[in-house]
Amino acid sequence: MNSNASRVAVVNQLARQLLHVEHPNADEIVARQNQLNQKWADLRAQADGKRDELESAHGLQTFHIECRETISWIEDKKRILEETDALEMDLTGIMTLQRRLVGMERDLAAIQAKLDSMEKEAEKVEGEHPEEAAMIRERINSLQVVWDDLTQMLKDRDSKLEEAGDLHRFLRDLDHFQNWLTKTMTDVASEDTPASLADAEKLLSQHATIRDEIDNYVDDYARMMEYGERLTADANTAEDPQYMFLRERLRALRDGWEELHQMWENRQQLLSQSLNLQMFLRDAKQAEVCLSQQEHMLSKDETPVNLEQAESLLKRHENFLTTMEANDEKLNAVVQFAQRLMDEGHFQADKVAKKAEGIQERREANRERALQLMEKLKDELQLHQFLQDCEELSEWIQEKYIIAQDETYRSAKTVHSKWTRHQAFEAEIKSNKDRLLRLQQAAEDLIREKPGMMEVISPRVGEISLQFDELQKVTKEKGERLFDANRQVLYEQSCEDVESWMDDLEKQIVEGDTGMDLASVNILMQKQQLIETQMAVKAQQVTELEAQAEYLERMTPEKIDDIKAKRSFVESRFEKLQEPLSYRKRELEKKKEAFQFRRDIEDEKLWIGEKMPLVLSADFGNSLFNVNQLLKKNQSLRTEIDNHEQRIHSVCNNGQKLIDEGHVDALEFSERIEDLLDRWQALKEAVDVRRNKLLASERAQQYLFDANEAEAWMSEQELYLMGDDRGKDMTSAENLIKKHQGLEADVSDFSETIRRLGETAKSLIAEEHPESEQIGIRQSQVDKLYAGLRDLLRERRMRLEESLRLFMLAREVDDLKQWIADKEVVAGSHELGQDYDHVTLLWERFKEFAKDTEVVGNERLNVVNETADQLIASGHTDAATIAEWKDELNEAWADLLEMIDTRTQMLNASRELHKYFHDCKDCLGRIVEKQNAMSEDLGRDSGAVSLLLRKHQNFIQDLQSLQLAVQQVQDDSAKLQTLYAGDRAREITSREEEVITAWKNLQGFCEERRNKLIDTGDLCRFFQLVKALMIWMEDTVRQMNTTEKPRDVSGVELLMNNHQSLKAEIDARGDSMQACVSLGKELLGRNHYASSEIKEKLVSLTNQRNAMLHRWEERWEHLQLILEVYQFARDAAVAEQWLIAQEPYLYATELGRTIDEVENLIKKHEAFEKSTAAQEERFAALERLTTFELKEMKRRQEEEEERRRKAEEEERAAALAAEQAAQKQDEGDGERSPDTEPLQSISEREPLSEASEERTPAQATEDVIEGSLLRKHEWESASKKASNRSWEKVYIVLRDASMATYKDQKTAKSTPEVYYKGETPFSIRAGSVEVASDYTKKKSVFRVKLPSGGEFLFQARDDDEMNLWVSKARSQIDSGDQSSSSRAQTLPAGPPKPDEPKKRGFFTLKKK
Repeated sequence: MNSNASRVAVVNQLARQLLHVEHPNADEIVARQNQLNQKWADLRAQADGKRDELESAHGLQTFHIECRETISWIEDKKRILEETDALEMDLTGIMTLQRRLVGMERDLAAIQAKLDSMEKEAEKVEGEHPEEAAMIRERINSLQVVWDDLTQMLKDRDSKLEEAGDLHRFLRDLDHFQNWLTKTMTDVASEDTPASLADAEKLLSQHATIRDEIDNYVDDYARMMEYGERLTADANTAEDPQYMFLRERLRALRDGWEELHQMWENRQQLLSQSLNLQMFLRDAKQAEVCLSQQEHMLSKDETPVNLEQAESLLKRHENFLTTMEANDEKLNAVVQFAQRLMDEGHFQADKVAKKAEGIQERREANRERALQLMEKLKDELQLHQFLQDCEELSEWIQEKYIIAQDETYRSAKTVHSKWTRHQAFEAEIKSNKDRLLRLQQAAEDLIREKPGMMEVISPRVGEISLQFDELQKVTKEKGERLFDANRQVLYEQSCEDVESWMDDLEKQIVEGDTGMDLASVNILMQKQQLIETQMAVKAQQVTELEAQAEYLERMTPEKIDDIKAKRSFVESRFEKLQEPLSYRKRELEKKKEAFQFRRDIEDEKLWIGEKMPLVLSADFGNSLFNVNQLLKKNQSLRTEIDNHEQRIHSVCNNGQKLIDEGHVDALEFSERIEDLLDRWQALKEAVDVRRNKLLASERAQQYLFDANEAEAWMSEQELYLMGDDRGKDMTSAENLIKKHQGLEADVSDFSETIRRLGETAKSLIAEEHPESEQIGIRQSQVDKLYAGLRDLLRERRMRLEESLRLFMLAREVDDLKQWIADKEVVAGSHELGQDYDHVTLLWERFKEFAKDTEVVGNERLNVVNETADQLIASGHTDAATIAEWKDELNEAWADLLEMIDTRTQMLNASRELHKYFHDCKDCLGRIVEKQNAMSEDLGRDSGAVSLLLRKHQNFIQDLQSLQLAVQQVQDDSAKLQTLYAGDRAREITSREEEVITAWKNLQGFCEERRNKLIDTGDLCRFFQLVKALMIWMEDTVRQMNTTEKPRDVSGVELLMNNHQSLKAEIDARGDSMQACVSLGKELLGRNHYASSEIKEKLVSLTNQRNAMLHRWEERWEHLQLILEVYQFARDAAVAEQWLIAQEPYLYATELGRTIDEVENLIKKHEAFEKSTAAQEERFAALERLTTFELKEMKRRQEEEEERRRKAEEEERAAALAAEQAAQKQDEGDGERSPDTEPLQSISEREPLSEASEERTPAQATEDVIEGSLLRKHEWESASKKASNRSWEKVYIVLRDASMATYKDQKTAKSTPEVYYKGETPFSIRAGSVEVASDYTKKKSVFRVKLPSGGEFLFQARDDDEMNLWVSKARSQIDSGDQSSSSRAQTLPAGPPKPDEPKKRGFFTLKKK
């Protein structure tokens, strides 16, 4: 039918084509087409009806077959159940019956689903075959009867199995325990290895939870093993296979239990080691970060340049070493932790040892580098300290050297003071000699310790030593010169100075003031020390007077007596002053001791007065902490007093010494000593009294503290006991009970603490402690609190026992929920099979699973419900929670049953899905087959393209049947998408999209091929048009290029008429040309696959047409020129003939012999003159220049102007070169001599290398200059600034006052028509060019102003190049103006004068 449908479609297509071309038998064609379509529609209707009848009959027979197969299936199950009647109710019989019933439940679930589907199928078949309704209903009733018998038999066997309750529960518990044991062993055997510290802690916590779960199953395991051993202990069951199987299960259970414990221990050890490893890795990472920071710090190599920087670096490094020492504890902890892990035999001991070794090595390396750097910094500090000392000593030497060079010693005025100052200056230099010695010693020590510093230290020390020696030498020379210049005056002034000083000193001694208090005595003592210092100086001066006196005696013998007398007088007075000074010193020392003793006595009394309020304080603390603090303070005070006692004794001994020496105030001193000792003893006794009171307060506060602690502990326990925490599960409840038992023991033990507190309270009350009342109240509160605590213990124990019973129920509920959840995983599976057979297998297995689940689940659910009802009936405090659990469990069971039903429906729907997938695959195969059958040939000419178009249309008609198949796939997809969701829905949609996409791709390929064929037809037509037009244009150009030459004006006019006929033909062909171009542009607009070829043809066609039109214009202009020439030749010939004809008359010699003849001749001559006047216009026309002559004259004038302009430019360039050479000579630039290098055009200079100059230098000829410049556009017009005013590097070509801009020299040479950024050249002829002297940001800048108001700035490489550009531009502007004026002056103002000969270059005809 499908193949015939395509043939009918082809016939209809042919009929439509015939009707479209208006076939003469159109009516007959329409009638035959309608007849064919009617018969085809009837045939299809009959075929569809027959197919429906066959499908209905097939469905009826299939229903009868399935009924018979279902009845046979049920009978087989009944027979299996009947075989269990002979079984006995022992272990063997129960286990056999249990296995058969478990398998039977799965089968019954499948049979139940089959019956439901059969019921639905029966209703459908009854509607399709009412005549078979009675038989169908009979089949269904027989099925129901057999099914009821089977279910009744199964209920009987279940009741029989329930009778062996204990054994059945034992087997159920055994199955449950084995399942739990297997699951737990799987969990314990997990190979998960923690990757971080958090993972390790999490896994360890989970493992501890498994241990708690194992401990909870200990009692169950013991009960199960006890019952199993008792069950298998009978000797009569030794050979029974079922009992042997049970013994094997018990043995396997025992082995598994022991193995589980062993596995848990191994896993515990592994996880503990993993936790330790992660902790070590964490600490090691922190240690590595710390070491990396240390290494980064040590990698900085900074050398100080001065003392301050050296001290700063040393201090920073000391801080760094302190930080390193603090971090060493952490690093040691990491290494010790690694050593402990290795000692314990860690499984990653090698890795740990390697990492610890790396950390240790890096730490040692860092410590060694830090110490080395410390030594280096210390050495640098010593060096810079030494250099600074050297610098300071050198500055001091320089300063003193300047003073030592003072030449004021030649003046006799104040010579003694100068001598005195010079002596002080020499003493200062001598005293500073030690600085130099210490510096030299330090240098020797540094060089001995650090030989590497010798190069720095030795030159510096040597330089300073030389400076100091020079200073000593200059100072000594100055002293000698000062002494020699004024020796006599100096001696006399020195004596007078010493005498004056001794007079002042005698006055001070005579006054005898020894002070009134300690301060004045100290001041006098300081003055005494100053006098002694002055005495030493003056003694030196007296000694020097002796040497001076001896010198003066030799120099002036006549004054020897006066000199000796003055020297003796000074020496005797100086000796007499020694004794009074010594006596005054002893008196001052005695007074100072007395005043100092009084001051010490007063200070000690003040100190005792400060401490006494602290000792006599009434604050004994209001808490144990305060009391302890006060005790510590009192002890510290006691220690301070003991330490101060030595000072008291020292003061007393000083006073006693003064008394023993017989001081005038000895009685006063004795009284002061006794008063001080009395106060000291009172202070010591007060400290002891305060200590005893503080100890008593400490006992009371200790009791209160212990009572508070007891109350806090009992309050904490009360808070815990009053809490509602009863555990989260049975394990936690059991743990809470154990903890409660421990708490009861702690509370019982705490009674001893309460007893001790009571005894302490009684003791304190008996001692009548100041806080006895408060202690008694506190003790009663403690007793009441303890009694309340014991009551709360009993109440909490009752609550915990209730909670334990609740959690036992919760455990059973959770186990059942977990079992339901496991079943839900199976029932919720989305596996719907890979094909139809796979789906059928899954469906059968799931029916068995559903039956098994329903039977076991109902039994366990009933047990849990009974337990819950019992707890609720007993009045449990959590009865509402238990009821909620019960409801949740029943709801979960109902959800499981619902999921099982849903899974069954999904498996039924899966068969339809796989049929849909098959149809999709088949449809895709057909589409691919059609796609591969599509030809890629596009034809070579119009006929072939038309044939391919017809074939392609027939191919599209053949796709109608395939379109019906695609539509069927879409309908099936829409139906299935309402049944599926998620991945399946996406897969269905994906398959549908694959088919639709393939179908659309096929349609797209068909449409694309159709378009390509249409485009190919248009392309062929376009090529034909182009070819015809090209042939015509070539022929037309050939006609215009003919070499036929006219002989006269009529010949020229004939050629012009022919040429005009060609123009008319060109105009007539314009429509064809336009149509061809439009077709080409249309093809380009459609992105034709031959666009490049079409574009090439269009360009060629347009160029050919333009060339043809240009050739026509050239020939037309030529013909016009020739016509004008031939007309001139014709008129000239006529005029020449007229002149020849008139020449005999003019050359005639007859003048008349008579008056009449003369008058006749005059009249004849007048007529000749009139005839000549009539010929004037003709001769004037001949005198006008022809177009050909005008062109020739213009060419010659332009050549002459060009020669004159070049000569002027050469003269101007020579003048400019001379001027520039003169300027350079005046400026004395020196860069280039005008004599050796005169200014010349850039083209004549040696070219610069590209490496030496980035920009191309300007190149100039007579009429062109070009080169690289920097350009800035300032103004676009006179009133508008340029939008982009940045500097740009461009290549400028200036030719005939027209400036063109290029990107670079290469572009200007290779493609001169491509300008920079598309800018057109602009003329500067009416503009100006000048040096931009007002622009100071850049050098060598000139400005170009355009006639439109625009302005440009250009920067050259140097001033020479800038001047060259300015001169060339100005010369082009000036030459343009001059040539314009010269051209205006040389143009002919009118016809030439008669006396000037007319030049002709085309004909040789001349006028006579």
